Amino acid sequence: MNEFNDIYVDRLYPYLAMFRIPYFSSGTEKAFANVFLIIDDELMLIDAGPYSPDKSKKLSYALKISGFDIKDISRIVYTHSHPDHMGGGIGLDGYNGIRHCIYWEAKKWVEQYGEYVSSVKSIAKNIFHEQLVLYPEVMDIYFDVVDHFWNPSFGEIQINEELNEGDWISTGKFKFKVISTPGHSPWDISLWEEKNSLLFSGDFLLSKSSTLTGGLNGFGSDLISYESSLKKINNHLNLIKCIYPAHGPAITSFSNLTDSLLAIVKDRENKIVKAISFKNCGLMDLMKVVYPSIDSVIVLARCLGIVLTHLEKLEGESKIYRYKDGDEVRFAIT
Repeated sequence: MNEFNDIYVDRLYPYLAMFRIPYFSSGTEKAFANVFLIIDDELMLIDAGPYSPDKSKKLSYALKISGFDIKDISRIVYTHSHPDHMGGGIGLDGYNGIRHCIYWEAKKWVEQYGEYVSSVKSIAKNIFHEQLVLYPEVMDIYFDVVDHFWNPSFGEIQINEELNEGDWISTGKFKFKVISTPGHSPWDISLWEEKNSLLFSGDFLLSKSSTLTGGLNGFGSDLISYESSLKKINNHLNLIKCIYPAHGPAITSFSNLTDSLLAIVKDRENKIVKAISFKNCGLMDLMKVVYPSIDSVIVLARCLGIVLTHLEKLEGESKIYRYKDGDEVRFAIT
């Protein structure tokens, strides 16, 4: 099989192409990240996809299919710093014409990208080792996903441009407004393309789902920020015709998108609080309440992060507290 057979290139419009690049596989299961190419007077990438050897050859292949080369790119804007979206920027330092851009608060953490990845991976393993100590099989699955996802543990990405809320990025005929939308990660941004009324939302807005990662000591998700960002972006939706997230298909029907996502969050929280009110619970007890059926290692790891994100919010609001019962961490109503 050609190593590029699982890369998909879709020329959506004369001015826009989408690349679907795989970043994780387990058996027959694969997960993909979206990279968007803006084709204008200047070529701009929104995200760079995952890392691959030989200067991001997967990204090079996708660009070649589209009729371009990495050296043609003027700017890469990272919606956030996770490896499935930013790892592809490693090894591009030799292309001096490329400007690497990210939200300003992220710069001090991500320029030494390998160190950032290693640090977050270590934090995740320590946190979830404590939470899953009585469930070694689940812990092994989670650690395997973490090892594949938080990768590579080397490399640098020099940030040339720090982005702020309300900044405008021009590629020629098109302009993109930077909207700070933290919650999935501390430094999420969305990009509103003015001329065609498109929104590029990173992992912040996905169709009918929220992706959250708890237990990362400030590097992960924060539900208070996420809910605030949903309410904030709702004010822009009347200006938008289509949303392009960093995973999955475009979102073309979103009249109640933010309300439905807030409802999903509230429903999960209610289930967690009700379960803990009935009896003190560990993380895996609550996983079974919120997600009674999980058939994927990727989904298992994602759901562990989501439940822990909710628990961290409830702890921060002093609605619950954690304590140790022998080796197990358990949660109780305050």
